[in-house]
Amino acid sequence: MRMRILISAFYCSPYRGGEAAVGWQVASRLAKAGHEVHVICGDLSDDEPTRKDHKRYASEQGLPEGLTIHHVAADTTARRLHNWHCKPGMWFLYYAAYRHWQKLALEKAIELHAESSFDIAHQLTIIGYREPGYLWKTGIPFVWGPINGAAVMPWCFIFGLGGRGAYRHLTRNLMNALQMRLPGRSRRAAFAAAKIWAVTKEDQMMVEKIWKCRAELMIETGATPCETAVVKSKAAGETLRLVWCGIIEERKALPLLLQALVRLPCAVIWELKVIGNGPQRGFCEKLSKSLGIDDRVYWTGNVEHAEAQRLMEHAHALVHSSLKEGTPHVVLEAMSRGLPVICHDSCGMGVAVDQTSGIKIPMLDPQASVAGFQNAIHRLATEPGLLESLSAGALARARDLSWDAKIEKFTDTYRDVIENTEEHII
Repeated sequence: MRMRILISAFYCSPYRGGEAAVGWQVASRLAKAGHEVHVICGDLSDDEPTRKDHKRYASEQGLPEGLTIHHVAADTTARRLHNWHCKPGMWFLYYAAYRHWQKLALEKAIELHAESSFDIAHQLTIIGYREPGYLWKTGIPFVWGPINGAAVMPWCFIFGLGGRGAYRHLTRNLMNALQMRLPGRSRRAAFAAAKIWAVTKEDQMMVEKIWKCRAELMIETGATPCETAVVKSKAAGETLRLVWCGIIEERKALPLLLQALVRLPCAVIWELKVIGNGPQRGFCEKLSKSLGIDDRVYWTGNVEHAEAQRLMEHAHALVHSSLKEGTPHVVLEAMSRGLPVICHDSCGMGVAVDQTSGIKIPMLDPQASVAGFQNAIHRLATEPGLLESLSAGALARARDLSWDAKIEKFTDTYRDVIENTEEHII
């Protein structure tokens, strides 16, 4: 069944990561699967990077057959709001600019639907639940997600983040608690949706407990399994090679890992490579030195993606200490290369990593996290067969979470929604 699919993906680019990659991967793969896909995307900034990316890709490789990109330009009001949001204290105007752009996108969606009569409409990116767009008002059978943003920073961690980090996450927690409970477009969009996907357990709980709708867990990104990856193993006496990768900032909580490492028994031989840079790097380097482990912690700084992959392939496991995330793509990249993941049982990584592919730490308080990471690393270093078992599980989990599996899930759901809609019409 060839479907006519309308996708709203403000962020959508073949050259960028994050949500832009999500938009592009979903839209292009649906088109390659034989469907007629129309994507509405746009820019708020004056230099229009998304439009330039699509123009470049079309000239260099050509868009996949069946994929049509509709770039909705921001009008004067949206651009003005966006430019103002860059001024000190005016960050909230970004959302006003984006909301205004979504109204322009609705006008375009209605125009396209009159021409093409779409079977399904999908609000894809931005994934934040606060801005659901307006496709749900078109009358086209509507699906939404994966959505994210309901998770809050646990209160017991906040005051260990420093003044700036504590203020940022404290205010965000308070705003989030209010926003998810207020009646508004997000809740109306949820009522109109035939299907909602939620990135985290917290997002699912918001949809089901507060909005009284149904949601299914699905992380927003996908894995690209590595065909040459092999199961990791460690010989007796061999150093356990750990890797940490990301922006070194408060919410990534690298100090929790450093404090866990210093508590390991002397018999456990380990090394840690920290890939990335960020505002907390200096603090973390000083902490590593004060703990007496700086001779086993190596700081690579920012490196090219290929070099990061090489460093991960050389490691035995990824440790991801973050407290607040969507689904970090590095977790999927690690599992695609056979690295078990040690992480908090929270946010998107708590959904992506299961008991076969890693060790998850309950996010209770900083002391429990330090003890949890210490115990997990100790087990990985000393428990016979555990590394090999989790490595094989990581490879299998990456296949389960692949882009191909995600597209199959989307298309199956689209068909179910369309069939149910037709039955109701009859």
